[in-house]
Amino acid sequence: MIRKYRKSIRAKFALTFIGILCLACIASFALMHMVQFDFVKSLFPNGTSYTNEQVYVIHQKSIIIMATLMICIIIGSILMFSATKAISKPIKYISSVTKEVSKGNFDVHIDYESDDEIGTLAKNFNLMIIELQNMEYLRKDFISNVSHEFKTPISSIQGFVEMLKNKDLPADKRDTYLDIIIEETERLSKLSSNMLRISRLDNQSIPNKITEFALDEQIRKIIVLLEDKWTQKNIELDINLEKVKFKGDEDLVGQIWINIIENAIKFSEIGGKIYIQSKDMEEEVVVKISDTGIGISEESKKRVFEKFYQGDTTHSKKGNGLGLAIVKRIIEICNGQIYIEDCVGGGTTFVIRLPKQVGEA
Repeated sequence: MIRKYRKSIRAKFALTFIGILCLACIASFALMHMVQFDFVKSLFPNGTSYTNEQVYVIHQKSIIIMATLMICIIIGSILMFSATKAISKPIKYISSVTKEVSKGNFDVHIDYESDDEIGTLAKNFNLMIIELQNMEYLRKDFISNVSHEFKTPISSIQGFVEMLKNKDLPADKRDTYLDIIIEETERLSKLSSNMLRISRLDNQSIPNKITEFALDEQIRKIIVLLEDKWTQKNIELDINLEKVKFKGDEDLVGQIWINIIENAIKFSEIGGKIYIQSKDMEEEVVVKISDTGIGISEESKKRVFEKFYQGDTTHSKKGNGLGLAIVKRIIEICNGQIYIEDCVGGGTTFVIRLPKQVGEA
């Protein structure tokens, strides 16, 4: 029983209050005893010697005072116990909810409205539960997407390898199947590389190699690097890059332009057009990359930077949904911003704002 009360805030609070009251009463009686003569004299200011009746009256009044003090202690203790019970009730309620959360049940909610500290705790707890729910959904979605992204090429490779075992298979079909296997293995390799890359980025908070370089020249080199891809689709490029001296991690920043420009090429129709422009501001550089492709829906805009999310649910476009997640994380490391300006059916515009000096907001 004593151990139980030691763990109870209500019991500790009540016992502390009772102890204070008792100490106050004891101190009061001790003080009254020390000044008993003055106390008696104040009751009978005109008497120098006291009869038995007068002493009896003194004792009666002393008893009344003691009884009054005891009643005050009892009433105060009852009120204090009730008050601490009311205070500890929501705490016990929150404690019971936390046990449910610890079991993995995130479909709980604390129904407690108040402006006090416990009310603030309840509000923050509800916010925490919402975040945990979102994390749980993302975790399940992540596992599902990883399983799908790996399972599809593996199944494809397995199927075509089994076909290749047929000795009577024509040479042209054999070459076709081998090309598909090579393509699928490249896809798996790229997926693994991207997963490793985003895993490293998740554990990175600042750029590694800080150097000064021409950002406009970097973007031009990447455009040349991707020339085969945009020439195959006969895409026209409209490039307007202002000269910008940038200080940061050159390799890390280069991944931004590779992923976004590749996306623009992938989702552009044959004969489409891509606009790439940069502006040198005082404290930052603003880069816009636009295409005339299919655009992004409002629903997809909210999730496009999530890992493995693909707006094209049919997966007709090759990809694994990690490119923009990598871009988002790199820009966060660089203390920059990225957002989308688009119109469904009228293409997509990615706007990237990066501080020209690493560490500046």
